[in-house]
Amino acid sequence: MTEATAHRVRPAGDPLRRALELLGDQWTLLILQSLFLRFRRYEELRLRLGISPTALSGRLREMVDAGMLVRTPYRDARRTRHEYRLTERGLELWPLLISIWAWEREWVEGRRAVLPTLIHLDCELATSAPLGCASCERRVDARDVRARRLDDTGVVEATATKRFRRKDAESLAGDPLMFFPDTMELLGDRWSTGLVVSALLGARHFSEFERELGIGPSVLSGRLSKLVEVGVLRTGIAKTRTDAHDYRLTAKGLAFFPALAFIAEWSRGFEIPGQEPDITLEHVDCGNRLKPMLLCDHCWRPLLRNRIEFGGPVQLPAPPR
Repeated sequence: MTEATAHRVRPAGDPLRRALELLGDQWTLLILQSLFLRFRRYEELRLRLGISPTALSGRLREMVDAGMLVRTPYRDARRTRHEYRLTERGLELWPLLISIWAWEREWVEGRRAVLPTLIHLDCELATSAPLGCASCERRVDARDVRARRLDDTGVVEATATKRFRRKDAESLAGDPLMFFPDTMELLGDRWSTGLVVSALLGARHFSEFERELGIGPSVLSGRLSKLVEVGVLRTGIAKTRTDAHDYRLTAKGLAFFPALAFIAEWSRGFEIPGQEPDITLEHVDCGNRLKPMLLCDHCWRPLLRNRIEFGGPVQLPAPPR
């Protein structure tokens, strides 16, 4: 993935950072996944996730404010309560969740045996849902894309977030329908997400990551070490005087690009009129802006939300129509 930088004044607002602040949070991702599985009521979500009432209420409120959810009243035996339903804006995130599923099945040890398969109803075959370009409907990976940044002030100012307690991660990892800790190291921590995005844009050295993200040295060192540990980054000997090592994405790290492409595309919904996106992705082969989509790797037709369903080993409901 190559990068070009356009020197322009950044308009008010920061859509990409807002999207990453919402989706770069472990509880928000798990709540979103649960809603797609049709756990819609507050108590259902609390019991499924084992989340505290304070954390659940806060995340739901943020998701409503962002236009991802709407509160809908219903009547139980005693009083009127509310459930949470995905809006069209929330439903737009289904390709992100499918991309995470595909990455985990391919790259996280042990996940293929427990995660459900995805069936494309048009050809009735299991698909791995590769990334495609909506302009030319051809398969795309990170090496086929050029990124243009609005300016050179940094790809995103990551905001530190409270990480899961160890017992939270361990309990959720035992459920095959929950995201695995490897994904949480990439998306569930905003510093790590910023590091992966920066690496995709060409950052290699400790000093470059530090300057790009405005991150403290000790925090940066810890996040880089963790990403190396989970196999997303690899280290080499740097050819500069200021950095002892350089850091490059592995095949596993590059394979996470589809999830980040869908986040970047979704973030455009936060743009104000006339605002240019923080990052524009161009598909080099066809020369058009990359509008990410999912393809079936058998019939090569686009995957549509109402034309897929999950099957064994764990049977899941189809995504909301």
